[in-house]
Amino acid sequence: MNADGRTTSPYAVFTLLDLELPALAPVKGALSQARQDDALTELHRYLTSRSTPGWRAEDSRKQQHIDYIQQYCADELEVVMKTADEVMEQTFLFRFPWDMERSRIPVTFVEEIDWRYIPDKDVEWAYMLNRHRYWVALGQAYAITGNEEYARTFCCQLEDWMDRNPVPDMPTNDTLTWRTIEAGLRCANWIKALSYIQDSPLLTPTLLAKVMISLHEHSEYLALSFTGWKNISNWGVLETCGLFQTALYFPEFTRAKIWRRLGEERLGETARIQVMADGIQWEQSPTYHHEVLVCFLDCIRLARMNGLELQDELQQKVHQMAVASLYWAKPNHRQPMLGDSDDSDVRSILTYAGWLFQDSVLRFGGYDHMDYDNAWLFGTSGVEGYEQLIAEEPPYLSRSFTHSGHYVMRMGWDEQDLYLYFHCGPLGGGHGHADLLHFDLHAFGRDMLTDLGRYNYSDHTPLRKALKESAAHNTTTVDGIGFTEITDTWSFSQIAKPVGSKWISNPDFDYVEGSHDGYRHLDDPVHLLRRIIFIKPYYWLLVDSFSCRQEHTFSQHFHFAPGAVQMEDETFICRTNNEQEANLCIIPVNVKGLQGKIDDGVISREYNLLEPNQHAVYSRTGKGKVSMIQMLYPQPSGEPFCPLVEQVPIYRHTGEPVDAVQAEACRISFPERNEEHIIVISHEVPSSHLDSYVVEGIQIFGEVVLIVFANGQKKVTVIR
Repeated sequence: MNADGRTTSPYAVFTLLDLELPALAPVKGALSQARQDDALTELHRYLTSRSTPGWRAEDSRKQQHIDYIQQYCADELEVVMKTADEVMEQTFLFRFPWDMERSRIPVTFVEEIDWRYIPDKDVEWAYMLNRHRYWVALGQAYAITGNEEYARTFCCQLEDWMDRNPVPDMPTNDTLTWRTIEAGLRCANWIKALSYIQDSPLLTPTLLAKVMISLHEHSEYLALSFTGWKNISNWGVLETCGLFQTALYFPEFTRAKIWRRLGEERLGETARIQVMADGIQWEQSPTYHHEVLVCFLDCIRLARMNGLELQDELQQKVHQMAVASLYWAKPNHRQPMLGDSDDSDVRSILTYAGWLFQDSVLRFGGYDHMDYDNAWLFGTSGVEGYEQLIAEEPPYLSRSFTHSGHYVMRMGWDEQDLYLYFHCGPLGGGHGHADLLHFDLHAFGRDMLTDLGRYNYSDHTPLRKALKESAAHNTTTVDGIGFTEITDTWSFSQIAKPVGSKWISNPDFDYVEGSHDGYRHLDDPVHLLRRIIFIKPYYWLLVDSFSCRQEHTFSQHFHFAPGAVQMEDETFICRTNNEQEANLCIIPVNVKGLQGKIDDGVISREYNLLEPNQHAVYSRTGKGKVSMIQMLYPQPSGEPFCPLVEQVPIYRHTGEPVDAVQAEACRISFPERNEEHIIVISHEVPSSHLDSYVVEGIQIFGEVVLIVFANGQKKVTVIR
């Protein structure tokens, strides 16, 4: 249908095709005799019987493929079949793991589907409805069962959508059905679904011609819509992926070569511009990093299937993105919920990239056996080949991504190992949060400290803005003021910028520091610094310091994963209270003048999902130089006691005591191991002989120094 309401004849498809192609000779012959219906039949016969181009691996061992899905992917198959059955009843619930905006409440249309329906004032639901990911489930259900009702539902809903949603005359975002991001995603999902449904007699020659006309309209719409903003946005990749796939899947279109060239150019440009030198997509959201990565992987795979190789530079960038995802992943294989991100498992993506690039290290981060989605993409031969690709442990444990400002401390690659993620990078646009100096902590198989997620994208929900605020992250604030000002769902005014990160990593410790300028605009500017030291394999020391002239109140925020949390009244030791499981102890070094409290809060690990959690805040009021130091000790299950932590006096080598505004030291005792650590933190860079301090009779010189007493031996390490 055209925008003016005129219905396009299915015969119009012939004007869009290169009828000089030898494969279309029967179509051309029928047209030359004015047998248009026969020409549609010939076109249908050709398209549904050709072996190339293809969208997925053709599987001659169909039953073996189905058997594998049922044996190794039963949980995913259950979700797909449930979704397909619901869609047959016109019930929609967006529940797939990588659905960008999942829903919690099913919506059923008793009469015709309202393609512009907005429940609970969240337009993202309408956008999800018009991306048609659920039609892929219908296609897979049909491929497994042969039940024509799945094909019937797909064909009926597809034709209804085409008839009632004409393409606009010009690209526009003032629409629920034809934003360019939806148009691109629709192309990919329609082609997937068609590849599963094409053998059904319900996909008639007339309907297939209408689908081709609509995909042609989609492609022209996308070809005309590109802007400089698209080059820097995930939108540019997602919509170009749809354009490129249509060009490859339907090379019979006379415009296909032009679309393919545009697609290749735009994929190369978006990768060059959006993917930073360390492999992380600039928008500072793991969810959108992975959405972009999967689109790139789809294009590379589809190109290879059809005898093409995309530019080396693009493929190298995409491989870098997958490597970044590997190191980003927590020991439970899930991405950090940085920015607008959910608590999503990345193994399917690493499985995809590992097999596509034949990379044993990426395969290490993937599933032991090829998962549901990839089994459909690569077929039985891919499943068998993946089993033969030997996993190789990554060459590094801890890793810095300095261009984008991400730092990962890791004790090992076991699911029980300790992990800390620290962020000191740029905002990343609308999907970014005020999360500078935020960190996640995961240990012994549990999230301990975490980002709170995104909840949804609706300005009608106050929580959306609240979850983007500084205080909603494991960072610091001054006088209760956020360092970046959030104005609405997508906009900011005052934006803090990262300053001066440093990273050191070796087998015994990791060290990171970072700062930002978010409080330098105050009438009395505040300069701050966060330092995190990982003393392997036991604990972290968190050091926050502030410098100003007038009095301010400085706060540290700690957001816990769901579960009970308690804080002692006098020591302010904060501890999770997970019985029979691992816990986290936060132990302040200096409680003089310190205030502490625990508040109730919420966490959103999926879009539209809320759970209760708790939030600890430590505060100290002062002027000049002020610091707060905590030991972060992950406590293994069954271990009854936390380490003993106490301040230690510091002296200059000339004998004078050192004021705490200049340097502080703490002793950490592990009685059960007969081991003791002393850590010295200088709040000023040592610059003269007078800055050579003495602690417990030991003379040192350095900004951060570790002294370990164990087994009757003493070891002094200058960390920084």
